[in-house]
Amino acid sequence: MICVSLRGVRGGVGTSSILAALGYALHQLGQKVLVVDMCPENTLGLHFNLNLGHREGWARATLDQQPWHEQAWSIEPGLCVLPYGQLDAGESAQLDALLLQSPELWRQRQASLAEAFDWILFDLPQRLPGHSANPHCEVVITVLNADAGCHVLLQLQLEHSPIFLVNRYDAASQLQRDMVLIWQHRYARFLLPISLHSDEAVGEALARREPAGRYAPGSLISQDILSLASWCLLRGRRLE
Repeated sequence: MICVSLRGVRGGVGTSSILAALGYALHQLGQKVLVVDMCPENTLGLHFNLNLGHREGWARATLDQQPWHEQAWSIEPGLCVLPYGQLDAGESAQLDALLLQSPELWRQRQASLAEAFDWILFDLPQRLPGHSANPHCEVVITVLNADAGCHVLLQLQLEHSPIFLVNRYDAASQLQRDMVLIWQHRYARFLLPISLHSDEAVGEALARREPAGRYAPGSLISQDILSLASWCLLRGRRLE
């Protein structure tokens, strides 16, 4: 089993959409996949038609000392979603402190899932260090857009993430082309050799509450995500 985490270099770069689409693509390639929402916003499930207002999830169960694994939803055989659940700000802070005090918590949970899944994908939050650090992942990906803000933040995170992925790339934008060329020149060993193109199908898929690959399998973004899934499979074989 291979565990992958995705986290935005800042908020709003499209991490949850990528993670949902990647999970679906890996499943389409014959893999057993669990996607885990580590974010209190609880939005990852929207991509799989889960109710945003649903109270239950792994975080809620952890605080309530209930069986966390019973909160997973089966989307189709071999593809499951584990939502975060509804917590207020104080409860999320309480859970973050618990995760910091128990750094092996999610490692133990991941080990218990090894027989059931080939891949676990974690959607990590921005400002909860316990939530972000607790899962043990062999592949750690930071998502960024080709803009000046992400360029500045990239300099600060080179030591913390070995892999960066460009999302919403618009080849018609001179600024974005120049930015990616700079990154390819300066940070070639950190930058994933795949850029995910800007595509209206991403927003349309979310409106339909589906992963992009299910909503528009022939779209540009779906082909990009399949390339990313293939890269993950190759990477996974090297790690096994």
